[in-house]
Amino acid sequence: MRVLYVNKLYPPDVGGGAEVTLSSIVAGVRARGIEARVVTTGAAKERTLDEVDGVPVVRLPLKNLYWHNDTKKRPRALTLLWHGIDSYNLAMQHALRREIDAFAPDLVSFHNLVGFSACAWSAAADAGVPAVQVLHDYYHLCARSQLHRGADNCDKRCVSCSVLRLGRGRASRKLQAVVGISRAVLDRHVEAGVFADVERQAVIHNARALQPCAAREPAPRARTFGYLGTLGAWKGVGQLLAAFESLRADPRMSGVRLLLAGRGDEQYERELKQRFEGPACEFLGQVKPKQLLSQIDVLVVPSLWHEPLGMVTVEALMAGVPVIAAARGGIPETVRDEDNGLLYDPAIPGALERALRRLAEEPGLLPRFAARSVASVARFTDIERMLDEYIALYEELTARRVEIHDVDPRLELERV
Repeated sequence: MRVLYVNKLYPPDVGGGAEVTLSSIVAGVRARGIEARVVTTGAAKERTLDEVDGVPVVRLPLKNLYWHNDTKKRPRALTLLWHGIDSYNLAMQHALRREIDAFAPDLVSFHNLVGFSACAWSAAADAGVPAVQVLHDYYHLCARSQLHRGADNCDKRCVSCSVLRLGRGRASRKLQAVVGISRAVLDRHVEAGVFADVERQAVIHNARALQPCAAREPAPRARTFGYLGTLGAWKGVGQLLAAFESLRADPRMSGVRLLLAGRGDEQYERELKQRFEGPACEFLGQVKPKQLLSQIDVLVVPSLWHEPLGMVTVEALMAGVPVIAAARGGIPETVRDEDNGLLYDPAIPGALERALRRLAEEPGLLPRFAARSVASVARFTDIERMLDEYIALYEELTARRVEIHDVDPRLELERV
């Protein structure tokens, strides 16, 4: 079987977890005998072909105003024009079609399509090749791929995103399958009418090769809480700091601490530090996850936006660290309330503080969650399980194609 993978970036260009997961999938299917090639975008002005760990990688020049992976800030009008082109990029469709014809895959697996646009689906359909779209985020609903603005979620799509994603539901009918990395991210698209008419819908959770840390004896009650990730408003960091400050106002909670690992917008980070930093609240900057997890009793994931999955929760649980998390997006698919941690609704005032207080006060609650943490996320650390599910889907879709092509044309005429 020959599979062509299409994604906005590929190592050494990495924008987030999608590239990490995709490289793991590509390496895994190649080890099982599938011939794989990747098509991505690059900064060069010409098409290039290189190899990454033995995988042929085609990097196409982006036919837009600028390459999406550079960090240069641009005027809002230019950014809007870029997104307008990206809503339906015919030039990238033609470039991708040439790559499909050259490789002649049995199946195309689409991942993050920033730069390629939904036109990529037409390139596969016109070539007569079955295709599956894997959803890592909300790109097909939102130009920013996140469905939030500032600290606010976009419960209703804004006018600009509605215009920029016009016709996306109809275009998605060209696909043979759609996969969500969580049930939450798939359902959000289907409810919005995108991929609703795609016959084969599936959830295949991401997996990372994480090993459990050396067993340690958990404290009877939580004394050190931690945060790991971007220091951004949409991540709920401000809400966490306010809840912790309120908790610390109780004299009985004088011994609790909060450690925050990560960086964010300089001004926002500076404002947080000016208001909250002190002996009990420490900003560590950018550190390795293991360094933070070895120092804390509980990880807090206070996301206000709907995280597509939130693998940081899996990292913590594999380290034997229970999690307090907002019940947003795909997070409840890894954090099980009252089993390996606590879930709360960030829209309810005081809910986060109450969760912090429970783990700081209730004897035996922390050890009980810790004892279940590693086993509870076994699914998300089993790469072979993830590969099994993807390959089974590939075989299903390519078998359908063979069945269609093997039909005797005379029988088709008889049916008519």
